Amino acid sequence: ILPDEARALADIADKYSAGELRLTVEQNVIFPNVANDQVEALLKEPFFNTGKYVIPGNAIDSPLSRGLVSCTGAQFCGIALIETKNRAMELSKKLEEKLKLPAPVRIHWTGCPNSCGQAQIADIGLMGAPARIEKEVDGKMKKVAVEGVNIFLGGKVGEDPFLGEVYKKGIPADFEYLMPVMEEILKEKFGAV
Repeated sequence: ILPDEARALADIADKYSAGELRLTVEQNVIFPNVANDQVEALLKEPFFNTGKYVIPGNAIDSPLSRGLVSCTGAQFCGIALIETKNRAMELSKKLEEKLKLPAPVRIHWTGCPNSCGQAQIADIGLMGAPARIEKEVDGKMKKVAVEGVNIFLGGKVGEDPFLGEVYKKGIPADFEYLMPVMEEILKEKFGAV
């Protein structure tokens, strides 16, 4: 978050929530005690409608976007192994268009084992990792390194917290490979149709 964005959030908090805002461990901003008749106006604030920030709809319409967390990824972090933010938003949107879920699912992306995106405490966690694909190079099929993820399942925060366990390793992060794996997980483990 940049200084001008922090100031804008503070101004919005002054206007709608008596100057109070809260930052969550899941990288969300909460404006507490907003009067019911002010919620619509708050959501129409220009700051939230630039396309840079996502205010997901309800849990039924946005069951994946609503709980989405991502570290900054390779775009802004020299340690990250993969690009995370844009990929996270795009994958969630594609999955929401294709599948219906009975309840929200928390998906966290992190670019490396430092886990700034807290992949191990998500329902589904994706951590940047090496992967290989078969590709033709100089007329021969070879395994080449590509951006990939290790997938964790079953993390939980709150009462009785639990770190998710590795479900699959070395899945190429390209949607051609990742999308079918995520669809399978959402269908088998979370009741998606």
